Amino acid sequence: MLSLRRICTWNQCKILSQANGSGLTFHRPTTCSAYARLSKGRVRQYSTAPNTPCEVPPSKLKTKSHHLGWEKIQAQVEPYFSTNWNFASEKKKQGLLAIGLSRAFTNAFPLTIDNRIGVTCKMLYLSLLVDDQLEKMSFPQMLSYRHRTMEVVLGTSKPDISISREWMLYDTLEIMRGMNKTLANDVARGFCQLLKAMTSQERASISDLEAYLEFREVDVGRTFFTALMRFGANIHLTKAQLAQTKTLESTAFRHFSIINDIYSWKREWKLAQATSADGARPFSAVFILAKETNQPFSVCKESLFKYCRDLELGFKQAIDGLRHDGSPELTPEMAKYVQSLEYFMSGMETWTQWTPRYR
Repeated sequence: MLSLRRICTWNQCKILSQANGSGLTFHRPTTCSAYARLSKGRVRQYSTAPNTPCEVPPSKLKTKSHHLGWEKIQAQVEPYFSTNWNFASEKKKQGLLAIGLSRAFTNAFPLTIDNRIGVTCKMLYLSLLVDDQLEKMSFPQMLSYRHRTMEVVLGTSKPDISISREWMLYDTLEIMRGMNKTLANDVARGFCQLLKAMTSQERASISDLEAYLEFREVDVGRTFFTALMRFGANIHLTKAQLAQTKTLESTAFRHFSIINDIYSWKREWKLAQATSADGARPFSAVFILAKETNQPFSVCKESLFKYCRDLELGFKQAIDGLRHDGSPELTPEMAKYVQSLEYFMSGMETWTQWTPRYR
C-alpha cells in the first residue's frame, strides 16, 4: 500500500495544505477561507510565444498526442460547425475556428479510438459553444436554456431543427448511443451536470476557497469530461472501480480548473468589466485568492501555479506507488483510465497556454 504525505505551499499567500492517504486514496488539501468571487481567419497562433501570465514552474506530467494529429482531426470536425452552427456573425465563426480546439482534443484525449474521434471531439466543441452562449445570459434565461437543453440531451424531447444547438447535440449523442449506449448515456448525464453547475446561482454565493475548488471541479466539467474520456477510449469500469479512482479524478480536475482560471483570468476580468450579465460575473480562484490575501492578481497566479505542481506530484506519487507495488486494485482498464486523466491534465494545460482564446 502506498503511504503518501503531500504538503502544498501557496507562495507568499501563507496558505498551507497537507494530505495523507493510501492506495488510490489521498485527501484533498484543506485551505483557509476566502471571499467570493480573435484572431480572424483560421490561422493558428501556436508558432508564437505562449501565453505566460506569470513564471511557470515545469510540469511533472506525461504528455501524449493522438496519432492522427490535430490537422486531420480538425478536418473531420470543424467543417461541421462552420456549416451548421448558428454563429452570431462571421467574426464569431472565425473566432471559434482560430482557438485550436482540435489541438486541445489531440493532446487531452490521445487514447480516443479512431472511429470515435468525430463524435467525441464534437461534444468537446459543443460544450465550449454552450458555455459561450451562457456568458451573455441572466439567471432566468440560463435556467430556461438549461431545462430545454437537458431535455434534448437526455433524449426525453425531440430537438427543434431550427435551433442548431438542439439538433447537433441530439444527433451527436444518438450516434454515440449507437456505438455504446451505456458510455454515451454517461456522457449525456455528465453534460447535464456541467450545465447545472454553469447555471447554478450557487456560483454567486460561494465565499470560501475550498468550497469554490470543490464546486469548480463540477463546473469545469469533471463528470462530463471523464465520461467523454471513457467513451472515446472505450474504457469500461464498474461502479466500484470508478469509486476507487474518485480522488484521482478530483485531483485531476482541481488541477484543470486552476490552470484554466490562471490562463483565462485576463479574458474573464475583461468580460466582467464589459457586461453586467449574470453569466459574466468573475468566478475564478485568482479572484477569490486576491480578495482573501489583498495580493495582486500576478502574485496569486504564481501561488496557484505552485499549488498545481504539488497536485501533480501527489497524483503521480499515488499512481507510481500502485504500479511499483503491483497492486491488484489497478486493473488494465483502470490503468488506462488513470493514464487518460494524466494526459487530460497535461493536454489541457498545453492548449490553455497556447490558445488565442485566452490572449
